[in-house]
Amino acid sequence: MRIPRFYQEVDVDVQQQQALSTINHRHAIQVLRLKLGESLILFDGKGGEYKAKISVCNKRDSAVVLESFDDINRESPLQSVLILSTIKSDKMDFAIQKAVELGITHIQPMISERSVIKIKADRLQKKMQHWQAIIVGACEQSGRTQVPSIEEPLSLEDCLSKYENDFCIGMLPTSSEKIQDLPPLAKNQNVALFIGPEGGFTNDEEALMERYKINTVNFGSRILRAETAVIAGLSACQQKWGDL
Repeated sequence: MRIPRFYQEVDVDVQQQQALSTINHRHAIQVLRLKLGESLILFDGKGGEYKAKISVCNKRDSAVVLESFDDINRESPLQSVLILSTIKSDKMDFAIQKAVELGITHIQPMISERSVIKIKADRLQKKMQHWQAIIVGACEQSGRTQVPSIEEPLSLEDCLSKYENDFCIGMLPTSSEKIQDLPPLAKNQNVALFIGPEGGFTNDEEALMERYKINTVNFGSRILRAETAVIAGLSACQQKWGDL
């Protein structure tokens, strides 16, 4: 049986008792129905993970004893940024989840001209918390020990300006280039992958990317959904520069 993993801050030393957070107590005890003496893993996003056993198991709270620390590293050597136009909520959740599983370092939502979803200011923080929960859940499931960061949405031009020092790649069906034709990365250079919304980038947006001189690539003659493009693009980047 696979040992369940939980993300939370760890503030005690090995061989000491750590209280589970409210959300982890609910998941471990009420959902997974773990019992006294059963094993789980805690990680705090700073690298490595703790092997632990449940030492307190009550209806309202629970705790574990940290048995050992494993300085394991499952992170990709590729530092990568996903710059994804906001798409329909369920598709955005799926894309974020798969990006985390594929080793993304940083996620930057983007508002483009054809973005279907326009997030209102009064709902932004709730949406950010929702996306953060998706990220944490994907880290727990995939075994990652570091948690990718996510930023508030920006316009395409702001994204191009913010990440212009990275190795920027735009996925465009109209491009004649393939990802395998791109040059090697400079030492310690990040990859920033731009993916448009359901309707794709407009001509003006493509012209803007050209002015910023970002690399554009296509993934064959077929049109990919945005969430499919995330998987295809990040998989190709990891295969070329990462650990796939």
